Amino acid sequence: MKKTIVGLVTSLGLIGLLAGCGTTKLTTTKTNYRQNGMVAVVKGSTTKKADLQYRINHNHFQKATVKDGTYVIQVPTTTNKQTVTVQAKANGKTVQKKVTIAAGTSVGQYAKIAAQYNQALIGMALSKADQTKAQELQKQAAAAKAGQLAPADLMTLKQRQQEVQAAMQQVQQTQKDQLLPTTPKNGVTEWVATKHVTIRGSVDSQDVMGMTLITPVKALKDKAALKDFGTSFALIVQATGADSKKVMSEFSDYTKKNKKGSQTTMKTIESNGVKFNTGFSTSNLYIYITK
Repeated sequence: MKKTIVGLVTSLGLIGLLAGCGTTKLTTTKTNYRQNGMVAVVKGSTTKKADLQYRINHNHFQKATVKDGTYVIQVPTTTNKQTVTVQAKANGKTVQKKVTIAAGTSVGQYAKIAAQYNQALIGMALSKADQTKAQELQKQAAAAKAGQLAPADLMTLKQRQQEVQAAMQQVQQTQKDQLLPTTPKNGVTEWVATKHVTIRGSVDSQDVMGMTLITPVKALKDKAALKDFGTSFALIVQATGADSKKVMSEFSDYTKKNKKGSQTTMKTIESNGVKFNTGFSTSNLYIYITK
């Protein structure tokens, strides 16, 4: 009788162990996530060999990667609250978890930011003679609008407009790799990729939800590279409506204190509601721009 009871207990133990092996685990680190940089980062753990998928709101499921029983899902933020369904399939079972992504705040309208950035970059690339013509053209155009130009002056104005426009079109071709695209794709995409500067952005329709400016750490020690990076950074700051002088001054102070890139934690610079978070990796410097 005693052996029978022991055998029964042992059998139940084995059944419980086998049942445990057949379970499908799925957890998330939070139930509510917020934007971190350009995206919200959903993290959790699951069964090591699980088929993991996720979907945003009611869109199609997308595959996610499981590494040593953990996963990371990057979700581009929008101006609306989102629901993310995480689904794990393993051992013939399916488990789901739902989390929410808080609505983000738009940095600005893409068309406006891109136009201001590109116009400034083209203007800076014009020759000094063409820059002078462009400045004079603005004054003459204002005078013409006020009815203060004679017919002969209007003809000169038209000719000068054609000359400046031709010069700008030529510069646009030579600088095309450094200009922001006319129409970006939704989600996180790369806008500019040059030797010294990479610009990535997250777009929800026409709303810019965040940007990332990237440059190699070694570029900070090279005059030409530093100039390219500084120009892109200053123009992005201006295009977002932030105070360029304030932001660039604080950034300069921060990098001087961290010449070796020994600090990896981000420092936040804020101006007119726009936040600039600066961080270093072993090879790159990152500036995350959000609002």
